[in-house]
Amino acid sequence: MKNKITTMLVVSVLAAAANTQAASKSYVQTAAKSHSKAIVVDLPVNLPGLARRHSEAMYLHSNGSGQTFLYLEQDQGKTLAILNVTDLASIRELGIVSVAATSPYDFVQSLPDSAALIRYRDQSGFAIISFKRHKQPVLVATPGFLNAAISHPYGSGALFLASTSGYDIKAQGSQFQVIDVSKPAKPESLVTIEDATQSLERQDTGTLFLLGKTGLTVVRRPSVEEEYQLEATYID
Repeated sequence: MKNKITTMLVVSVLAAAANTQAASKSYVQTAAKSHSKAIVVDLPVNLPGLARRHSEAMYLHSNGSGQTFLYLEQDQGKTLAILNVTDLASIRELGIVSVAATSPYDFVQSLPDSAALIRYRDQSGFAIISFKRHKQPVLVATPGFLNAAISHPYGSGALFLASTSGYDIKAQGSQFQVIDVSKPAKPESLVTIEDATQSLERQDTGTLFLLGKTGLTVVRRPSVEEEYQLEATYID
């Protein structure tokens, strides 16, 4: 009877060891699936600590000197973690900085002079973050911006904001706004069209035609008009 019990214990121990080895092998195989001959996947555990924190959004910025940085929005928009991703085989932490965001936000689009437009998720409006000093990004409030439903780039230095979700609008009381963001540190509202009914864009000259309650407004880009005239003259 004693020999039988001993045999059963040995079998149980061997079975447990086999299960442990199988589980370990399964884990190794699962981990190995993050790499192949053609693709390398760096899991959070393989990245710097800041990359393992919860992030709301991210933004990729190249500084024009061959360096690229990834900014991770964290702490409900209050901080930005900075990773140097220039050498992808050796991603490095640069630190974490506070920004004056009032709530979590999304990066909407890139702007001139190393900046980005953000939109607050609580629908309270927009702001601009300057990455000119890549280790110390700065948030610029934009109190004059229309709390718009959509934003479109208008050339390289302007934004077109609309209170409804399209260029061709019919809704009563809609608004258009044109913002000069050629200097992101000092964005400027150029015009707000109240009770807008429609907008049209002439792409070859970079022109916007806006209908509002006071009539037609034309927003022009002289540099694009000059290019158009030169091309038209060359063709003629």
